[in-house]
Amino acid sequence: MALQAVLSQRPETDLRELLSFWDGHGSPPDTHDRLVGELQKRMSNEKSVRKRLKFLSKKLVDLMKFFLRGDGYRADLAHVTSSKSFGYLSPFELKAAVNALQKRGFLFQASTSSGNGNAAPKPKETYLVPCELGDILQAFIWDDDRSVEEIFTLRGHLSRLVDRQDLRPLLEQHLPGKPNAKDHAEAAALLSRPDVVAERLARLDGEQQRELIEVVATQFGGVAPRGALDKNHRGLARWKRGGLQKALEDNLLGTVRHVSLGEFGIHQFDEAIVLFEEVVESLTSIFHPGPPALEEVTGLGVDLISDISAFLSYVEHNPIKLTLSGKVYRTAVRKLEDAFILARTSGFPGPWLFQYLFDFCQSQSMIERGPDRSVVLTIKGKSWDRTPLEKKLSRLLKFTTGNWVSTVEPFHGERLLKLYLDRLRTLKVGAWIDISLPAFTARNRYLANLDHFGVRDRFQSRYQFAQQSGMRDPHQLAMELATWTRDRLFLFGLVDLASRNGKPGWMRLTPLGAKALGIEIPEDELDRTAPLVVNPDFEVILFPDGSAYDLITELDRFAARTSSDSAYRYKLTEASIEKAVAEGLEPSAILRTLSENCRVEVPQNVIYSICQWAEKVKFVSQATVSLVRGRNKEVIDRILHEKSLRPQILERLSPTALLMSPDVDRDALAGLLSPLGVFLEGHGPSTVDVGTKGPGGRDG
Repeated sequence: MALQAVLSQRPETDLRELLSFWDGHGSPPDTHDRLVGELQKRMSNEKSVRKRLKFLSKKLVDLMKFFLRGDGYRADLAHVTSSKSFGYLSPFELKAAVNALQKRGFLFQASTSSGNGNAAPKPKETYLVPCELGDILQAFIWDDDRSVEEIFTLRGHLSRLVDRQDLRPLLEQHLPGKPNAKDHAEAAALLSRPDVVAERLARLDGEQQRELIEVVATQFGGVAPRGALDKNHRGLARWKRGGLQKALEDNLLGTVRHVSLGEFGIHQFDEAIVLFEEVVESLTSIFHPGPPALEEVTGLGVDLISDISAFLSYVEHNPIKLTLSGKVYRTAVRKLEDAFILARTSGFPGPWLFQYLFDFCQSQSMIERGPDRSVVLTIKGKSWDRTPLEKKLSRLLKFTTGNWVSTVEPFHGERLLKLYLDRLRTLKVGAWIDISLPAFTARNRYLANLDHFGVRDRFQSRYQFAQQSGMRDPHQLAMELATWTRDRLFLFGLVDLASRNGKPGWMRLTPLGAKALGIEIPEDELDRTAPLVVNPDFEVILFPDGSAYDLITELDRFAARTSSDSAYRYKLTEASIEKAVAEGLEPSAILRTLSENCRVEVPQNVIYSICQWAEKVKFVSQATVSLVRGRNKEVIDRILHEKSLRPQILERLSPTALLMSPDVDRDALAGLLSPLGVFLEGHGPSTVDVGTKGPGGRDG
């Protein structure tokens, strides 16, 4: 019966008493119809029902569950009294419990009769829960006693259904032969194979149920709150909870539960369809057996690492000044923007790229603030080009994961990222996969292990006395991981992206990504053919494979890249060679890189031109020194023969001039010269005149 119908049958005095329990604030309405309307509004609101249910004892809640199991949420008192579930209560106590539920508006009496032929019908005491109230109670009244593992995982659901020794009969219902499993986790693995899941999926009644499961699996990753489905899929959001829950649980695919995760710091408080963690990927592969036609494939390789090298080289050979606030002057940024490969070929904004590289290099102590607000290269910065590629990738990953955890998801982020990277390590290099699937898998595994990870206690400890940050819902947790993949893992070249309908929706792990994640690529999958072709017109073509990343970064140092499609194309120019030599790259190293990786001999005109261009680069050196000048050659000879002064002498410029270390000030130098009979004279800041006293007091 509808809530409005049963309320309309109650007298006005009873309605006022019910309203005092369900509301308790303000004066009640003055008419019967308004009382019914106010009660109907409160008794069909989930938040209000949950609050009022807390006022019931466990005995009354158990009695409510009995009525909710009945057809039409009704049962007669005789059935309640004869139930073994209430054997510990006397008929009088049961009647008192029914009256208590009636008094609070959870139960209403229904007039029914039974009889045979013309015999006078014998009245039954039948009670019911109004359908709107019963639907709400059904949504959560049985969910509170399930752990998150029992809600989100098949192994938890199996452990609730049967003991370990009873697993075989259950498996025989769903698997051919005589399957056996030593524990619930092994049983869940057997039941999660795509072929087995497909058989159970086919047992669902109705196309709408299968369509609903497809949406939940592919678009929500297995966790779809009713509110989200109401908003985005109105036609599919109208499900009958009892029927759908039974279908999913009987076929070991999932459940329908009221899922409340607020105590774990996750914004989830309503009814949701949950597909078990172990079966989500199998369901996704059933609904989407392969990648669709991909519109555009993009990959960046080691372009970012090459740009870091270019940035550090610029810092080493060009003065960069900081403003008073610590920012780099815009003029320096503009000079570097056009030099970045990513800015030229991939559309990354130059100013953003400059700031990202600056922040990364600063965090890794490769640059530091020098005197006069200048930016100077450190020893770590100078050794970047000699750092192994795996180490470079490790430093980039550590930088971006730390930044993501601190700025995007400070509470759940660290554990989520670990699960996500573990999932990426299971991917096959070069195989296309929906970009959301690894994120959904990591999210589901995190939700299933909330208790195991101690998330509730950590959340309560952190935010019990501190202001709580905005909580994300389960879907947002997964989408943040997918966004991080598109923004950062793609930038590092660890994944390639492919578009579908104009949006990057597919990804594949690259050999560079495998290297960064510590995955070994089998030797038979690598192309060991020499990857370079050097043409007489100074064009260099690189056909990359899983081991060519170091070569790409090396070529970027002395050749101008012209394209980065399936093959990398470079141009050797006079300017590119001169720039590389000026930055410390020897011509012999350039020729060795080309010859060792070229499929045929490097053309002679290319070798000759590289040598000629390199010879045009001239070097000068600059140093701060102290000039010591003597009146005659004998004074300088006397200083050169003194052992205590030799470590401070840098060079003899002429018979009467020496260059000495600036670390020796005038007072210290005077003390060292005095035992030799040599004395300082003159007062110039950078020139020291020396002389000796000879016989008769004459100057030497």
